[in-house]
Amino acid sequence: MPENEAFFSDQTEQSATKAHIVSSYFTAWSRVIKKWDCRMAYIDLFCGPGRYDDNKPSAPLQIIQTTLNDPVLSRKMMFLFNDYDQANIESLKQEISALDTGGKLRQIQYFTETIDLGTHSRLFIPRNVPVLSFVDPFGYKGLTRDLINKLIANSGSDCIFFFNYNRINMALSSNTKFDEHLIGIFGEERTKALKAQLATLSSSQREPVVINALIEALLEDKGNYVLPFKFYSAEMLRTSHFIVFVTKNPVACKIMKQIMHSNSAKDDDGVATFSFEDSRNFGSNYSQLSLFDGPIKALERAMISKYQGRTITVQELCDEVDCDFTNQFVSKNVTDVLKKMELEGKITVVAGRTIKERGGVLTMPKKATILFK
Repeated sequence: MPENEAFFSDQTEQSATKAHIVSSYFTAWSRVIKKWDCRMAYIDLFCGPGRYDDNKPSAPLQIIQTTLNDPVLSRKMMFLFNDYDQANIESLKQEISALDTGGKLRQIQYFTETIDLGTHSRLFIPRNVPVLSFVDPFGYKGLTRDLINKLIANSGSDCIFFFNYNRINMALSSNTKFDEHLIGIFGEERTKALKAQLATLSSSQREPVVINALIEALLEDKGNYVLPFKFYSAEMLRTSHFIVFVTKNPVACKIMKQIMHSNSAKDDDGVATFSFEDSRNFGSNYSQLSLFDGPIKALERAMISKYQGRTITVQELCDEVDCDFTNQFVSKNVTDVLKKMELEGKITVVAGRTIKERGGVLTMPKKATILFK
């Protein structure tokens, strides 16, 4: 059985969550971009057949349905779907035709190209078209920084891609057999240094090194904000892959960070791990107990260190955290910490709050101004 056929058997929890993150971001992205005076596009380079064997829709059909529900999007959206398997393309065509009974979507292109190291040079994207792209290969061949840079080059363009950590980690342990593909992702010098560094590390130590190298490689080019979200293997408790979001826009980073947060496992303080904990590996308990000095305490210390003796609005604090892809916090974590700090006398609300408590709970409106004591 070809690997892609196995991939599109019954939908796993991991695949459902991945599709939900992608389609949720498309909804948020399109809500913003459709106000612009331009066409807009969605590109999926490994689109698959549209449905799993259990009849559940994958990301392309969810996005098509969202588009059909919005007359403005239906007029403005262009779609490019690619899959090297002709049968997958024919299946997706039929699925889309069944949804678009009124023929509203007239700008859809289908291709059966093999995505390789030279794909970025063959891909044409008009300069004035914002693009949301999804690159979800079954392995990692064809995934390159050049391709990602091409996909996010236009204003308003963002990319979500599948990073097969398990296979890439194995390739980094091999001889030079897979170096051409690794160099396409990390660059030549970084690949060489990464392989040397990993040679002395345990399996648990390797993961953050590989992910940080990926982030550094993407920051070296055009992607100013990079958000990874981890998935575990469906068969055992080990990291399988990440989906990675790349954007040049801080607002886009803020939106995706909130979406990833809502789909993530969280500790008892509501701090996200930015990973999906499936029922097979983790059972029905999706929260993790906080340590006595857990992440939420680190957020408090960081704010005190930076702002002690200064005033700042809650909105500014939230924006700072939401647009920072180097931590796992979101605005809700900020307001939770501020309420706790006020009760402990560490901050004072000096302006912008008309109602101090509601239902016996402190309020912390975004327009309020905080003094750190």
